[in-house]
This record gives sequence, C-alpha cells and structure tokens, in this order.
Amino acid sequence: MPIEFTLVSILFAVVQVAIYLLIGRGAMYLLGGAAREQNFIYQLFKKGTEPLVKVTRIITPKFVIDRHVPFVTFILLVWIGLMLIYLRRSICLAQQLNCV
Repeated sequence: MPIEFTLVSILFAVVQVAIYLLIGRGAMYLLGGAAREQNFIYQLFKKGTEPLVKVTRIITPKFVIDRHVPFVTFILLVWIGLMLIYLRRSICLAQQLNCV
C-alpha cells in the first residue's frame, strides 16, 4: 500500500475514535442527569473530547452557544471523516489499487 493511503487510513481511524468518544459523551450527558459531572465514565469521555471542543470553540463564531459546541464538533468530525473517505477512495482509483 502507498504511504498516502496508509496515512489517510490512520487519520480516518483517529477521527472515528473521536466521533465515538463524542457519541459516548452525548449518551452519558443524556442518561447521566444532574449527577453526570461526578460520573467517572462521563469524566473520561469529557477529557478525551475536550481538546477537540476547545479547538471548535476557537473556530466557531461567538453566537454559537457553548452548550452547542460539542454538537458542532461532532458535525465537523463527521464531515472530516467523509472527506477522508473520499480522499482514500481517490487514492485507490488514482493508483489503481484494489482497496476494500
């Protein structure tokens, strides 16, 4: 496999992990109730996604409410994931690889 394909695949795996962490954080947010801040699992999800949420807060306009920034982060990661899928497919087609 070419190095480009490998790098895009690794980046896609990292984006997938981040998406799953945000889904877990959202599920714990909904299910945890008022005591979610003391929940150990919620704290793990929060620590894993906080750098992404902070970067999203920096690049989003100020009229986006802080409460909505994790959802915006999720949407951005989904779009990045879709772009990486398209890029990986383009690499396969350009180099005539048999990618599955």
